[in-house]
Amino acid sequence: MHLESITTPFGRRPLTRAQLKHQATANSVAGSQIVDKWKVFRHIAEARSKLGLQDRALAVLNALLSFLPGTDMDPKAPLVVFPSNEQLSLRAHGVCARTLRRSIASLVEAGLICRNDSPNGKRYAHRSRSGEIECAYGFDLRPMALRATEFAEMAAKIVDEAMRLKRTKEAITICRRDLRKLLQFYIDETRSEELVAISLRLDEILAHLPRQATAANLEASLRALEALRSQLLNSLNNIEKPVNTSANEGQDDRHKEESESESYIERRTENPCGEGTQAQLHTNTLQQTVVKGSRISLDVILKTCPKIHECSPARPLRDLISLSHACEIARVVLGIDKEQYLRCVRLSGELTANILVCIVYQRQEQIRSPGAYFCELLKLLISNRLDAEQLLLSMLKRSYTTAQVKPVPSEQPIAVSHQLLKLCSRGARAGSTEEKRMVRISTTN
Repeated sequence: MHLESITTPFGRRPLTRAQLKHQATANSVAGSQIVDKWKVFRHIAEARSKLGLQDRALAVLNALLSFLPGTDMDPKAPLVVFPSNEQLSLRAHGVCARTLRRSIASLVEAGLICRNDSPNGKRYAHRSRSGEIECAYGFDLRPMALRATEFAEMAAKIVDEAMRLKRTKEAITICRRDLRKLLQFYIDETRSEELVAISLRLDEILAHLPRQATAANLEASLRALEALRSQLLNSLNNIEKPVNTSANEGQDDRHKEESESESYIERRTENPCGEGTQAQLHTNTLQQTVVKGSRISLDVILKTCPKIHECSPARPLRDLISLSHACEIARVVLGIDKEQYLRCVRLSGELTANILVCIVYQRQEQIRSPGAYFCELLKLLISNRLDAEQLLLSMLKRSYTTAQVKPVPSEQPIAVSHQLLKLCSRGARAGSTEEKRMVRISTTN
């Protein structure tokens, strides 16, 4: 740090290292280019986050620049302004004296202005007989003119960073929209477990997106989303790949053809009751909806935990995909942590996680904290001390036992008709008349 000339503050204000550094930097900059003061001010306003300036400090700086005549700033010319605190406060939109002093101190610390204090601390100027200013005491604005190029580069970097952040957010929004739409359509169409796993991975990536992030952090998330989209497109290409079948004799496959019988009697015999057959087909579909390696079907889950229908009022639960959507709603209602749910899916599978959610939702009236109860079930499941399917079957058995044996309470009121009450009252009157007759006969004897 090379110092040629230095100005120190008046009174009890101490000299700081930042003031020495900025004055040395201003003296070392070799620049004689005339700049527009309002362009420099706009660059400073764009780079205020790096300079550590508040909006009130910018208002005070704008007021100081308004006291400088003209719009050009020549570093070789004296650029000292000497307004009073009252006039400076009026041009700074009426800030109070304390805010004015604090803003001026922040401008000095940022190296935008320098104090050129008089011997008594007042701001004034000495003029010649012709009226020209020979010496002025106040605020020197030369650092702004000398560092104009630095402020312009700083503002350009901040603008580029903001544009980069904006475009990264737009790309994340588009990528997330594409993934959501494709997954929502193809999961309902194909019911593929691979697509469900991709959907869970998407939820995990989006859950870790920070609310206030830099472009570098968001670019990492964008790369993960793009890789997930490529994986999804590869899976969809495999799903949409056509299967070529033909009836040529040279090939091994056979040509299958089904046609309805022309006989009305045969059609009536094959399908005697259309509605009943459709209902039976629907029941068979529910009973056959079983994951490989599992003893539990969707019908068993719905019979054991019928309350889960409350989470799917729009459409009935006919398959495991709709059950997963209903369990997701139930998880939010119960307050179960999403990370714990995803952990259960990774360790034991989606069906086991959905069974646990259905059990907790069915017994929510008996559980004080459903989220903590789910975590405890997960711990028992990890330590191999709990079998979710066996727990579900035991609940089903207990519900059947409770439904067959219904104890009648001892104090249950019995419904009595009005005619029965009349007969009872007539019998009571006849009994009293017979007793009186017997009393008279006994006294006569």
